[in-house]
Amino acid sequence: MKKIIIIIFILFISTLVIAQNKRFTYEYQFIPDSANISDVKTETMNLDVSADGSKFYSYTVFQADSLSKIELEKQLAATGMINIKADSRKGSVRYSVSKRYPKYEVSLHNRILMDQYKVAETRPIKWKIISEKQKIAEWNVQKAEADFAGRHWDAWFTTEIPIQDGPYKFHGLPGLIVKLEDNTKSHIFTLQGIRNIDSVPSEIFSSKEIAVNLKQYDKIIRDYENDPTKGLKILQSGGITMKMIDDPNNNMKEQEQRQKAGIKKNNNRIELNTVQ
Repeated sequence: MKKIIIIIFILFISTLVIAQNKRFTYEYQFIPDSANISDVKTETMNLDVSADGSKFYSYTVFQADSLSKIELEKQLAATGMINIKADSRKGSVRYSVSKRYPKYEVSLHNRILMDQYKVAETRPIKWKIISEKQKIAEWNVQKAEADFAGRHWDAWFTTEIPIQDGPYKFHGLPGLIVKLEDNTKSHIFTLQGIRNIDSVPSEIFSSKEIAVNLKQYDKIIRDYENDPTKGLKILQSGGITMKMIDDPNNNMKEQEQRQKAGIKKNNNRIELNTVQ
Protein backbone atom coordinates (compact mmCIF):
# COMPACT_ATOMS: atom_id res chain seq x y z
CA MET A 1 0.00 0.00 0.00
CA LYS A 2 2.83 2.38 0.89
CA LYS A 3 4.56 1.65 -2.43
CA ILE A 4 1.38 2.53 -4.33
CA ILE A 5 1.03 5.81 -2.42
CA ILE A 6 4.67 6.70 -3.17
CA ILE A 7 4.27 5.96 -6.89
CA ILE A 8 1.08 8.05 -7.06
CA PHE A 9 2.86 10.90 -5.25
CA ILE A 10 5.81 10.82 -7.68
CA LEU A 11 3.47 10.86 -10.68
CA PHE A 12 1.54 13.74 -9.12
CA ILE A 13 4.71 15.78 -8.56
CA SER A 14 5.91 15.00 -12.10
CA THR A 15 2.62 16.27 -13.52
CA LEU A 16 2.92 19.48 -11.51
CA VAL A 17 6.49 20.05 -12.72
CA ILE A 18 5.59 19.65 -16.40
CA ALA A 19 2.23 21.42 -16.11
CA GLN A 20 4.06 24.73 -16.21
CA ASN A 21 6.40 25.63 -19.05
CA LYS A 22 9.93 25.51 -17.69
CA ARG A 23 13.21 26.91 -18.97
CA PHE A 24 16.37 25.11 -17.90
CA THR A 25 19.41 27.22 -18.78
CA TYR A 26 22.74 25.48 -19.31
CA GLU A 27 26.27 26.77 -19.73
CA TYR A 28 27.83 24.93 -22.65
CA GLN A 29 31.63 24.83 -22.79
CA PHE A 30 33.21 23.22 -25.84
CA ILE A 31 36.48 22.96 -27.74
CA PRO A 32 35.85 23.27 -31.52
CA ASP A 33 39.40 22.44 -32.63
CA SER A 34 41.11 19.38 -31.13
CA ALA A 35 44.47 20.86 -32.18
CA ASN A 36 43.85 23.95 -30.04
CA ILE A 37 42.48 22.76 -26.69
CA SER A 38 43.15 26.14 -25.04
CA ASP A 39 40.43 27.71 -27.20
CA VAL A 40 37.33 26.98 -25.11
CA LYS A 41 34.05 28.46 -26.28
CA THR A 42 31.10 29.16 -24.00
CA GLU A 43 27.48 29.51 -25.04
CA THR A 44 24.19 29.86 -23.17
CA MET A 45 21.71 27.12 -24.08
CA ASN A 46 18.02 26.81 -23.22
CA LEU A 47 16.07 23.61 -22.67
CA ASP A 48 12.43 24.74 -22.82
CA VAL A 49 10.04 22.10 -21.53
CA SER A 50 6.27 21.92 -21.96
CA ALA A 51 3.70 19.15 -21.54
CA ASP A 52 4.20 18.07 -25.18
CA GLY A 53 8.00 17.99 -25.27
CA SER A 54 11.14 20.10 -25.20
CA LYS A 55 13.25 22.36 -27.39
CA PHE A 56 16.99 22.76 -26.90
CA TYR A 57 18.65 25.72 -28.59
CA SER A 58 21.24 28.47 -28.25
CA TYR A 59 19.79 31.50 -26.50
CA THR A 60 22.61 33.62 -27.98
CA VAL A 61 21.84 32.57 -31.56
CA PHE A 62 18.07 32.84 -31.12
CA GLN A 63 18.25 36.43 -29.88
CA ALA A 64 20.79 37.53 -32.49
CA ASP A 65 19.00 35.86 -35.42
CA SER A 66 15.66 37.43 -34.47
CA LEU A 67 17.17 40.91 -34.73
CA SER A 68 19.26 40.10 -37.81
CA LYS A 69 16.28 38.73 -39.76
CA ILE A 70 14.36 41.98 -39.33
CA GLU A 71 17.33 44.05 -40.49
CA LEU A 72 18.09 41.91 -43.56
CA GLU A 73 14.45 41.95 -44.67
CA LYS A 74 14.51 45.76 -44.48
CA GLN A 75 17.69 45.91 -46.58
CA LEU A 76 16.35 43.58 -49.25
CA ALA A 77 13.04 45.46 -49.53
CA ALA A 78 14.71 48.87 -49.73
CA THR A 79 17.71 48.18 -51.97
CA GLY A 80 17.44 44.68 -53.41
CA MET A 81 20.78 43.97 -51.78
CA ILE A 82 21.88 42.21 -48.60
CA ASN A 83 24.93 43.59 -46.83
CA ILE A 84 26.50 40.84 -44.76
CA LYS A 85 29.28 41.54 -42.30
CA ALA A 86 31.55 38.54 -41.81
CA ASP A 87 31.52 38.82 -38.00
CA SER A 88 27.82 39.69 -37.66
CA ARG A 89 26.71 36.19 -36.69
CA LYS A 90 26.64 35.81 -32.93
CA GLY A 91 26.79 32.42 -31.28
CA SER A 92 28.39 29.22 -32.50
CA VAL A 93 25.66 26.63 -31.96
CA ARG A 94 23.42 26.87 -35.00
CA TYR A 95 21.53 23.59 -34.54
CA SER A 96 18.53 22.89 -32.29
CA VAL A 97 17.06 19.69 -30.87
CA SER A 98 13.44 18.77 -30.19
CA LYS A 99 11.94 15.90 -28.19
CA ARG A 100 8.29 14.90 -28.32
CA TYR A 101 6.79 13.39 -25.18
CA PRO A 102 5.84 10.84 -24.02
CA LYS A 103 7.89 8.64 -26.39
CA TYR A 104 10.82 11.06 -26.48
CA GLU A 105 11.01 11.19 -30.26
CA VAL A 106 14.23 13.12 -30.89
CA SER A 107 14.99 15.32 -33.91
CA LEU A 108 17.94 17.51 -34.83
CA HIS A 109 17.10 20.76 -36.64
CA ASN A 110 19.78 22.50 -38.69
CA ARG A 111 20.11 24.80 -41.68
CA ILE A 112 22.61 23.82 -44.35
CA LEU A 113 23.05 26.36 -47.14
CA MET A 114 19.51 27.33 -48.26
CA ASP A 115 17.59 24.48 -46.68
CA GLN A 116 16.38 23.69 -43.17
CA TYR A 117 16.56 20.00 -42.23
CA LYS A 118 14.85 17.88 -39.61
CA VAL A 119 16.88 14.78 -38.82
CA ALA A 120 15.17 11.92 -36.98
CA GLU A 121 17.41 10.42 -34.29
CA THR A 122 16.91 6.64 -34.17
CA ARG A 123 19.95 5.59 -32.11
CA PRO A 124 19.05 4.61 -28.53
CA ILE A 125 21.01 5.95 -25.57
CA LYS A 126 21.83 2.99 -23.31
CA TRP A 127 22.53 4.35 -19.85
CA LYS A 128 24.41 2.58 -17.09
CA ILE A 129 23.47 4.09 -13.73
CA ILE A 130 26.36 4.23 -11.25
CA SER A 131 26.00 4.26 -7.45
CA GLU A 132 28.25 7.33 -7.17
CA LYS A 133 26.47 10.44 -5.84
CA GLN A 134 27.39 14.04 -5.10
CA LYS A 135 25.92 17.52 -4.89
CA ILE A 136 26.09 20.00 -7.76
CA ALA A 137 24.91 23.48 -6.75
CA GLU A 138 21.69 22.86 -4.79
CA TRP A 139 20.88 19.52 -6.45
CA ASN A 140 21.64 16.03 -5.15
CA VAL A 141 22.76 14.08 -8.18
CA GLN A 142 23.72 10.57 -9.24
CA LYS A 143 26.06 9.44 -11.98
CA ALA A 144 25.22 7.60 -15.20
CA GLU A 145 27.33 6.66 -18.24
CA ALA A 146 26.60 6.05 -21.91
CA ASP A 147 28.34 5.76 -25.27
CA PHE A 148 26.72 7.84 -28.00
CA ALA A 149 27.77 9.08 -31.45
CA GLY A 150 31.43 8.21 -31.00
CA ARG A 151 31.90 9.64 -27.49
CA HIS A 152 31.71 8.30 -23.94
CA TRP A 153 29.48 10.48 -21.75
CA ASP A 154 29.16 10.99 -17.99
CA ALA A 155 25.85 12.41 -16.80
CA TRP A 156 24.76 13.61 -13.37
CA PHE A 157 20.99 13.56 -12.92
CA THR A 158 18.67 14.55 -10.09
CA THR A 159 15.42 12.86 -9.12
CA GLU A 160 14.52 16.14 -7.36
CA ILE A 161 13.46 17.34 -10.82
CA PRO A 162 11.46 14.36 -12.18
CA ILE A 163 11.80 15.21 -15.87
CA GLN A 164 13.57 12.57 -17.95
CA ASP A 165 15.27 15.11 -20.19
CA GLY A 166 18.56 16.93 -20.57
CA PRO A 167 20.79 18.91 -22.92
CA TYR A 168 21.18 18.10 -26.61
CA LYS A 169 19.70 14.69 -27.51
CA PHE A 170 20.21 13.17 -24.07
CA HIS A 171 17.26 11.86 -22.08
CA GLY A 172 15.91 8.72 -20.42
CA LEU A 173 17.32 8.98 -16.89
CA PRO A 174 15.09 9.04 -13.76
CA GLY A 175 15.43 12.81 -13.48
CA LEU A 176 16.77 15.92 -15.17
CA ILE A 177 20.43 15.88 -16.27
CA VAL A 178 22.20 18.59 -14.25
CA LYS A 179 25.66 18.08 -15.73
CA LEU A 180 26.86 16.25 -18.83
CA GLU A 181 30.39 15.87 -20.17
CA ASP A 182 32.31 13.60 -22.53
CA ASN A 183 35.41 11.83 -21.28
CA THR A 184 37.76 14.21 -23.12
CA LYS A 185 35.98 17.19 -21.50
CA SER A 186 35.60 18.72 -24.96
CA HIS A 187 31.87 19.22 -24.40
CA ILE A 188 30.43 20.11 -20.99
CA PHE A 189 26.86 21.16 -20.17
CA THR A 190 26.11 22.50 -16.68
CA LEU A 191 22.69 23.56 -15.43
CA GLN A 192 22.73 27.19 -14.30
CA GLY A 193 19.13 28.03 -13.52
CA ILE A 194 15.43 27.22 -13.80
CA ARG A 195 12.45 29.49 -14.31
CA ASN A 196 8.84 29.37 -15.43
CA ILE A 197 8.01 30.77 -18.86
CA ASP A 198 4.69 31.72 -20.43
CA SER A 199 5.29 29.70 -23.57
CA VAL A 200 7.98 27.94 -25.57
CA PRO A 201 9.06 30.02 -28.62
CA SER A 202 7.43 28.58 -31.73
CA GLU A 203 9.81 30.23 -34.22
CA ILE A 204 12.87 28.24 -33.16
CA PHE A 205 12.25 25.70 -35.94
CA SER A 206 11.28 26.52 -39.51
CA SER A 207 7.85 25.45 -40.71
CA LYS A 208 9.42 24.40 -44.03
CA GLU A 209 11.80 21.68 -42.94
CA ILE A 210 13.02 18.80 -45.06
CA ALA A 211 12.79 15.50 -43.18
CA VAL A 212 15.85 13.28 -43.65
CA ASN A 213 17.39 10.27 -41.93
CA LEU A 214 20.86 10.08 -40.39
CA LYS A 215 22.58 8.71 -43.51
CA GLN A 216 21.01 11.35 -45.76
CA TYR A 217 22.03 14.10 -43.35
CA ASP A 218 25.60 12.77 -43.20
CA LYS A 219 25.84 13.07 -47.00
CA ILE A 220 24.38 16.60 -46.92
CA ILE A 221 27.05 17.66 -44.42
CA ARG A 222 29.83 16.17 -46.53
CA ASP A 223 28.55 17.86 -49.68
CA TYR A 224 28.37 21.19 -47.85
CA GLU A 225 31.94 20.89 -46.60
CA ASN A 226 33.10 20.28 -50.18
CA ASP A 227 31.28 23.42 -51.46
CA PRO A 228 30.41 25.77 -48.53
CA THR A 229 29.61 28.79 -50.75
CA LYS A 230 27.01 26.99 -52.85
CA GLY A 231 24.22 28.93 -51.10
CA LEU A 232 25.71 32.30 -52.08
CA LYS A 233 26.08 31.14 -55.68
CA ILE A 234 22.43 30.09 -55.78
CA LEU A 235 21.28 33.47 -54.43
CA GLN A 236 23.39 35.36 -56.95
CA SER A 237 22.13 33.22 -59.84
CA GLY A 238 18.60 34.15 -58.71
CA GLY A 239 19.30 37.87 -59.13
CA ILE A 240 20.01 38.81 -55.50
CA THR A 241 23.21 40.77 -55.07
CA MET A 242 25.28 39.62 -52.11
CA LYS A 243 27.87 42.10 -50.87
CA MET A 244 30.30 41.00 -48.18
CA ILE A 245 31.15 44.19 -46.28
CA ASP A 246 34.55 42.87 -45.19
CA ASP A 247 35.31 41.69 -48.74
CA PRO A 248 34.79 44.67 -51.12
CA ASN A 249 36.03 42.66 -54.10
CA ASN A 250 33.35 40.02 -53.43
CA ASN A 251 35.82 37.29 -54.35
CA MET A 252 33.88 34.03 -54.18
CA LYS A 253 37.03 31.90 -54.32
CA GLU A 254 38.53 33.65 -51.31
CA GLN A 255 35.26 33.32 -49.42
CA GLU A 256 35.23 29.59 -50.16
CA GLN A 257 38.81 29.21 -48.92
CA ARG A 258 37.99 31.05 -45.69
CA GLN A 259 34.92 28.91 -45.05
CA LYS A 260 36.80 25.68 -45.74
CA ALA A 261 39.53 26.77 -43.32
CA GLY A 262 36.84 27.39 -40.69
CA ILE A 263 35.30 23.97 -41.32
CA LYS A 264 38.72 22.33 -40.93
CA LYS A 265 39.14 23.94 -37.49
CA ASN A 266 35.69 22.72 -36.42
CA ASN A 267 36.87 19.11 -36.18
CA ASN A 268 35.89 18.30 -32.59
CA ARG A 269 32.13 18.22 -32.95
CA ILE A 270 29.74 16.91 -30.36
CA GLU A 271 29.07 13.88 -32.59
CA LEU A 272 32.22 12.24 -33.91
CA ASN A 273 30.03 9.74 -35.71
CA THR A 274 26.79 11.13 -37.16
CA VAL A 275 25.46 7.75 -38.33
CA GLN A 276 26.32 5.07 -35.73
